[in-house]
Order: sequence, then C-alpha cells, then structure tokens
Amino acid sequence: MVSNYVFDIRSRERLSRSGAGTYLDGFTDWLASRSYGTQTIRSYIFAAARFMSWAQVNGHASIATLDESSLTAYRAHLANGRSGKRAHERSNAYCGARRFMLYLRQSWFVPEVMEVLPPLETRFRMWMRQHRGVCESTLDTYGLVVRRLLDALGTEPRSYTAAQLRTFVLAQSRGFSRSKAGNVVSAVRAFVRFLVAHQECPDGLRHAIPRVARWRQSGLPRYLEPVDIERILDACDPSLPLGARDRAVLLLLARLGLRAGDVAGLRLGDLDWTHGRLRVTGKSRRATWLPMPQDVGDALLHYLGTARPAVAGDGVFLIVRAPYTPVVARQVSSTAQRAIQRSGVRAPSLGAHLFRHSAATGWLRQGLTLQAIGALLRHRDVDTTAVYAKVDTDLLRQIVVPWPEEVSSC
Repeated sequence: MVSNYVFDIRSRERLSRSGAGTYLDGFTDWLASRSYGTQTIRSYIFAAARFMSWAQVNGHASIATLDESSLTAYRAHLANGRSGKRAHERSNAYCGARRFMLYLRQSWFVPEVMEVLPPLETRFRMWMRQHRGVCESTLDTYGLVVRRLLDALGTEPRSYTAAQLRTFVLAQSRGFSRSKAGNVVSAVRAFVRFLVAHQECPDGLRHAIPRVARWRQSGLPRYLEPVDIERILDACDPSLPLGARDRAVLLLLARLGLRAGDVAGLRLGDLDWTHGRLRVTGKSRRATWLPMPQDVGDALLHYLGTARPAVAGDGVFLIVRAPYTPVVARQVSSTAQRAIQRSGVRAPSLGAHLFRHSAATGWLRQGLTLQAIGALLRHRDVDTTAVYAKVDTDLLRQIVVPWPEEVSSC
C-alpha cells in the first residue's frame, strides 16, 4: 500500500489523482515483494506518477496505450535538460518509470513486449532443440547470424547460391578472431543443414561454406601464476556484500576451474555440505559432482550467511541490488575482469576463462595426469586437455617423438 511509504496526506491525494493512481497500491506491493528498500520504493512511486503525468500530456489517454516507445520518449525528455532534474534524479525517474512499465506488463495492464522472430529462424531454433539438443545460449548466438543472413540474402532459401553464402560468411567474419569467425561458420552450416533436411535448398550448398583455419593445439594456454591469483582474491573485501560474493565466485573459478556459466547456474541444492562437494551442470547438461575445497566452502558459507539477500529463489549468487535476481554468465566474467583490474595484476587476458586455464596449469604442475585434469574440467576428449602439456617441459619430454637419425634407403 502507498500509505505504508508516503505518510503526507496531501502527497497521497496528489498521487491518487495522477494517471497512475489506480495502479500505485499494486505497484508498491510488487516492489516490496521483490525486496526493494523503503527509500527506493518511495522514490519509484513518485517516479511512476510523474511518468504518467508526462504520458497524459503527450497523448496517452490511458495506460493501455503505453509501450516501449513511450519509455524511450520519456527518457529523451529527461535527458534534454528541460525536466529541471539533476543527473541522479533523472536516473531514478527513468528507473522508476521502467519498473512501473514492467509491473504493468506482468500484471497484464499493458501488452507484453514480444520479440517477433522471422518464421525461418523460429523453425530453425525448434529443429536445433529437437534434433541437436542445443542450449538456448548457443541458439541466441546462432540466431543473430541467421537474422543477418536472412536480411542479406532474403527469406527464400531456394534462391541462395554458393557465391552468396561464401560472401556472407567472409563479410561477417572479417576483423574477428578465429573463434568468433568459427561461430559464424558454425551458425551458417547449421542453418543450411536445417534447410537441406527440409528440402528447402540444394544439398550441395553445405559444401560451399568456407572453413576457418583452426590448427588444433596451435596456441599456448594463457594462465596466471598462483601469487597473482592470490593478489586478485585479496582485491575483494569480504566484509562488504559485493566483496563477499565476488571472492566466493573467484574461488570457484580459480580452485575448481569452473566456467562462468557453471557458476551462474549454481543452485542452493547443488551444495552438499555433508559430503563436502558441489554439483555442476555444464554445457553438456550432465550433472557432475566435484570436491569442494576448504577455502571455497568457507567463502560460500560466509557469503550465504552474511551477504546473500534473504529472498525466495534458489540461485546461489544474486545481484547485490533489488530485485536480487541470479547472476548470469556475463556478470561472472565481468566480476573476474573487475577483480583483475583492481588488483593491478598484468594478466594475459581478462575474464572468467583465464582462471580455468590457470587451474589446469596448476594441477599439471602438481603432478596430476592429463586424464585427471580432463575429468575435473569435464572435457569429453582428452585431446582438449592436451594443450596444457605445453606448459610442462618434463611432460613434453615424455610425449615427444624422437627424430629418426637416419633414413633407410629404398
């Protein structure tokens, strides 16, 4: 109820007369249920009322006519300086209006914004889920490429030619790393395979797509020395909620070599305190139990006991501001990047995967076999793990093939 946050009677009367008045009690309860703070809720109540006053002046006679373009126009109004608000006030006003629109959508007062995908892409995504078991993040990556392809070549696949596909792939790959270019090629190949399966383009087009030169194990793994990892961990202040969360995240990356998506996907039920282990469901979507090192367990207990917001939901790591939703893989990588930068360590790269390489390199130096490291990293193929042999000179001597001293005559 608004009355729980706005105590002045005249202010409540003005709010009730605003275009948002009918919806403010529900909006207030919606914010409270998502653990927003008292001051934030009060600020967003007034922001919603101001947004609706602006909307009515600008031709929106009712809530039902509001859409995403209304928010965009309101943001421009706040940014042009004529609103009379300081920068932080403009930010709060827009955030409050955006939250109000989200509440209206979720409560069915205004239509939900739905992303309309091209029909061919929709069918392609469905086919990839059913016949390839591809995860949603990969489908999103492929979808961006497919959308560009449809924009460039049209929506009639029977008219595609080998030259057009090659030109598209080369144009989309130009300036990217081999890895990014490989994603483009993989997306186009998968899309053409789908079209061939439905007899919507000639079978021969599959062979027209150029390959990206990827020499297996051609590079060296990038890694951090143990002393640098400790400096990065020390850059997180565990007495603060953000520092406690970030330190626990980084320890999972550094000690267990988890991927960013593994950390983001952790749920409270994945932590087995009785047996000192945790369950990880990686890209293969197969659950694996890994041992929980002591310092990892201590950091998790500290975060869960002192810093994690007490909200419904079973995500282990949450964002530090309301509505306290679970972090996503991108935020885990950003956490790693910020910690590296704070520490002053000159790292060969930034992001979560650097810690995975560092963990594998450390295990190899401690004497673990490539098979054991592959099991910890959950590699399907030992060849994927073999790249780490390059950082161990003694192991290289064991696997190198002697050069023949003489050649027998024919």
